[in-house]
Amino acid sequence: MINDISIEITQSNIKKNRAAVMAKINLQNNMSQGFRLVNVKDYQQKLAQLKQKIASFEYQNSANKKQDESILDIMTSKNSLHNYLDQNTKNKIASGQQDNASRNQISNAQLKRKQLFMMFMETIEAQESLKEYAIKIASVSNGIVKQPPGAYFGVKDFHGALDKITNRKRGYDIGDLKDAARMTIIFENTDDMVAAKSMIALTQEFSELQHFQSAMKDRYGTSTGDSAKYNCGATDAGYKDIKFFLKMNNGNIGELQLNTKNMMAAKKNGHIIYDILRDGGTLDKPFTITNTEVIKKVAKNMGDKWFSFIKNRVPKANSSLTEVEKLVKRLNGNISRGNHSLTVDLKEIKALSSVSLCIYEQGDNARVLLD
Repeated sequence: MINDISIEITQSNIKKNRAAVMAKINLQNNMSQGFRLVNVKDYQQKLAQLKQKIASFEYQNSANKKQDESILDIMTSKNSLHNYLDQNTKNKIASGQQDNASRNQISNAQLKRKQLFMMFMETIEAQESLKEYAIKIASVSNGIVKQPPGAYFGVKDFHGALDKITNRKRGYDIGDLKDAARMTIIFENTDDMVAAKSMIALTQEFSELQHFQSAMKDRYGTSTGDSAKYNCGATDAGYKDIKFFLKMNNGNIGELQLNTKNMMAAKKNGHIIYDILRDGGTLDKPFTITNTEVIKKVAKNMGDKWFSFIKNRVPKANSSLTEVEKLVKRLNGNISRGNHSLTVDLKEIKALSSVSLCIYEQGDNARVLLD
């Protein structure tokens, strides 16, 4: 005979937590994949299964093994959680003077890490379904499917996904992470892209979410009538695309982007500026980049070839390139001295923003960026 165990929860705690919890699980107001509670037994079992898989499974794809090893390291290494905390909390941990705010941030990061781990296999399934969906759309609309690089059909890197919901968008819940499964279809012209958009709008995957205004973001402004609510204009950097959020057959939400070849060429060359400015907040004061991954990207991608491309294909940006060249030169000097950080001042912020706008302006200009 199993004895029942009663757990008493005070009415004050119920009242305190009810509003917050109901806001998370009420999917009528916000497009979300829901709020997940983590069962300790299930979590420990999945973690043990991952360890066993890495130890004994014969991987045919080395990227998949590398991703699994990275996940295991993030879930088990003693200091890995520090990567998902802000500097103030790190300082309080080091000094042994944690307050309620730092404790809450640590608990929040720990929970999100477990939630993402428990959801990751479902995300991989959604990524595979999204790939097949994109192939079907592209096959009847003269499109080319672009699968992101990386493991498991190009699903968002585990570290990148966790970094997004802990560092870059700390206010996000796990259900707000809707771009972990992602795919892109590229078109020669906007006519074919708009035709594909019209087909996607009729599918079940979109219809389940279409009552949310954010279910589609038409940055080209091609939507009319009742769908005009999806028009939202270019990003602050000048980038355009048509983005859908789609509910896949396992319930997970995936992101499908539509774009032209020329705008994708602009994105290839302009995204590095986004990487630099992303940590600058409102961009109204100097800021310092300490993320080593961003530093490596800038050093690798903003070399002579990049500057030559901008000078030749985006001549309107030339007046601002001098400041950017100084910035990159200073970065390379820092790296040579073992200093993997970069401070960006207001003049450089303005120059980077100007170059970005010029690049994406050309991206909206037929085939000017294509060889």
